Amino acid sequence: MGDSHPLVAIGVDVGGTKTQVITEDSAGTPADLVVPSADWRSGALFSDPDNLDRLVELVQSRGEVTSQSVLVAGIHDCDTDEQMRLVAEVLRTGLGCRVTVVNDAYLLRYATAHRATIEMIVGTGAIVSGTTADGRRITADGHGWPVGDRGSAPDLVHAAVRATLEAADRGERDGDVLYRRVRAAFGVAGAADLAARARSDLTPAVWGRHAREVFTALAEGSAVARAIVDGAAQILAEEVVGLRSRGATGSTVVVGGGVMVGQPAYEAALRARLAALEPAIQVVVARTPPAAGALALARELVDEGPLRGVGVPT
Repeated sequence: MGDSHPLVAIGVDVGGTKTQVITEDSAGTPADLVVPSADWRSGALFSDPDNLDRLVELVQSRGEVTSQSVLVAGIHDCDTDEQMRLVAEVLRTGLGCRVTVVNDAYLLRYATAHRATIEMIVGTGAIVSGTTADGRRITADGHGWPVGDRGSAPDLVHAAVRATLEAADRGERDGDVLYRRVRAAFGVAGAADLAARARSDLTPAVWGRHAREVFTALAEGSAVARAIVDGAAQILAEEVVGLRSRGATGSTVVVGGGVMVGQPAYEAALRARLAALEPAIQVVVARTPPAAGALALARELVDEGPLRGVGVPT
């Protein structure tokens, strides 16, 4: 690194596709690193016991970590208090610093000026989370693709592939521009080849990278793509309403994740569906990355002193 100043605050965001580490040293100098999560993670987070050790090494590569350093990590697929405590303990032991671990969606409230919020991440995965008046964190979805993560990039592609195959069954091979785009994205000419190619690699990152075709087709006037996007936005909006009925506080939904942030048509569909269901809800799109929220929370914990910062947020 060539930097003699120890790290003071460390923000980590582990997403389904990429991992971002933002640091600030004792001289106030920031640094930012983004790498594919596959560079250090083998399979799902808890499927390989060495994954967390490799995450420790990734953080150590960013500079000197001391007992005075504070790290906040938002971890995709880290959903229960037990999982968060386990990850926090491994990171604390490996790094020798104070550690707070949260689900990555929680970071969104620190990536904006809003605090009493419902958080929504829509990217390679999808989850909606909130906090009750007594401080309990509650969630909707985030169950992982293909059993959940409705509205995520791979879920949109799954709907597009299914629609293309069903159209072929009806003899409507080119009845909508989306069908051609889906076949081209998977590099096939016909329905049988599409089904075989789609089944050959069911990982969410592989499927999710084709989500852009849904939005391109939407811009080209595809009625099928419109139905897919509107349907996904409706599901996400209903999850927000469901969390509020379960006691989630706040009337601001902070949205992050590469799919929603990068696709204005999707954002507009979500806003429209939420406005129809809960007119009082405000939607704020987090244009800063969740890792910046992790760094902001780490700074707060630095200022609060050494009595907090191990385990899940209080």
